[in-house]
Amino acid sequence: MTPATTARAEAVMATAAIRAEVADAHTCAGWLDAGLAIARARAGLTFIALPAPLATPAAITDELRDEPLAAWSATGLTVVGVGVARELRGTGADRWAEVIAGAHALASSPPANRDAAGAPSAAWPVTPALGEPADLAALRTAPTCAVIAGVLAPLSSLGFARPRFLGGAAFAPGSAAAAPWIGFGDAWFALPRWTYTHDGERALLVLAVDAAAAVERTRWHDQLAVFQAAFAAPHVPRAQPALVELTPAAAETWRAQVTAITDAIAHGELAKVVAARTCTVALAGLVRPADLLAVLDERHADCVRVLIKPPGAGTLIAATPERLVRRDGDLIECDALAGSIARAVTDDATATTTLLGSTKDRWEHQLVVDAIRTALTAAGADIVEPRPGTESPAVRALRHVIHLHTPFRARLRARRHVLDLAARLHPTPAVGGTPTDVATAWIASHEPAARGWYAAPVGWFDLEGNGELAVALRSGVIAGSHAYLWAGAGIVAGSDPERELAETEVKLRAMLGALGVTAGDADGGADDGRGGGRAD
Repeated sequence: MTPATTARAEAVMATAAIRAEVADAHTCAGWLDAGLAIARARAGLTFIALPAPLATPAAITDELRDEPLAAWSATGLTVVGVGVARELRGTGADRWAEVIAGAHALASSPPANRDAAGAPSAAWPVTPALGEPADLAALRTAPTCAVIAGVLAPLSSLGFARPRFLGGAAFAPGSAAAAPWIGFGDAWFALPRWTYTHDGERALLVLAVDAAAAVERTRWHDQLAVFQAAFAAPHVPRAQPALVELTPAAAETWRAQVTAITDAIAHGELAKVVAARTCTVALAGLVRPADLLAVLDERHADCVRVLIKPPGAGTLIAATPERLVRRDGDLIECDALAGSIARAVTDDATATTTLLGSTKDRWEHQLVVDAIRTALTAAGADIVEPRPGTESPAVRALRHVIHLHTPFRARLRARRHVLDLAARLHPTPAVGGTPTDVATAWIASHEPAARGWYAAPVGWFDLEGNGELAVALRSGVIAGSHAYLWAGAGIVAGSDPERELAETEVKLRAMLGALGVTAGDADGGADDGRGGGRAD
């Protein structure tokens, strides 16, 4: 870009970042109309940016609950996607590669411009305006561009609010083929129709349209009004409907599962399996995902909060402490999070000392550290931290659990998509087991309920292949009046079924507490005191 055009784009971005109370509804409507006019005369996608105030994902997802939704909330970044402008799905063993290929195609090869009836639009191509700078004229033919404050601008001008795909994948191909996971598929990511993004200080609302969608002026203005209503009042979470039935997986089934794993370990078939246990909650009315998300935001701000609702599917919600991978340019970050103990009500120091001194938990943690190091090295990354031989774990204390934690930082020598890295890392021994293939096969053939997207990668990526994915732990899927919850525990040689049962009960508290299910409701199931954790 020429210096003049660069300065112009920066000025446009500054204008768009003004407070929403200054850019009133009339101004936003004018900028939306200007963006739609530009989009109608372009091929590919146009991203129309509008200023917005800081708001919670719950406020937006509540107002637009009938749309496909995806939300990501972490320190320094909140993204909420509503609707689907472009959808990417992957199936089977090639699911990651299929999603990556679809994203590359979107960024490099725009579809033919078509009118609302699907016919080629006579408005394309556009003759550049007399005297228009060549780089701005090029934007009119680019696969993607932005319109900020009603002015055409490079996509990079969106900065923190750049386009992102949101979604995730199943724990393993085929594991989301049955209820309650119907509609999720092996891998699903969406470029949202509307994306709300804030970084803690600034916020933008971005509409993604092609020429065919841009003619639907009334539709987009009506939806903008819904967003503005969501922004106008803070979301106050309501109590969920009354509990009708709480059905944790039978303790005897769990004990038999753990015993079968330890027997397989004793016979040398594998070294570790992370077993999952389910719990079903039935309420007297529809579970409200937005209210559940709001409570998780309040109680588990130190975790990543995720909501994913594909078209025609239930709603996955998680408050997960575990990052699988983050890529920002050549910088890679991962978390080894394995080995845990219930957080005591009054004595974190004793629990921490016990955890750090546990040979079983330290060995379980080292399996994850070794697996991440191997995967990153094979991907062509130079590991900066931790240095070999210095992987002494720290601890990470959450609301109910204390984990052993080793953060990784690495630098890529060659460019790789964040999903390629995810495919190499998932499942780590923290959620699958070791050897990976054997443990994953054991899970698929022995667990009573298919995992779906539990303990699977969920998150976002941008058009440059940067992104961040977390592991969907402390999670469940909402379908009507039911919440289907999962929790897991790592089983190794010498694992005690009773202790591992108590661990699953402690981990279920995050979701049960957010649903309003108390220790008394659980009646010795999810919160019977054996885990020693904090009650909600």
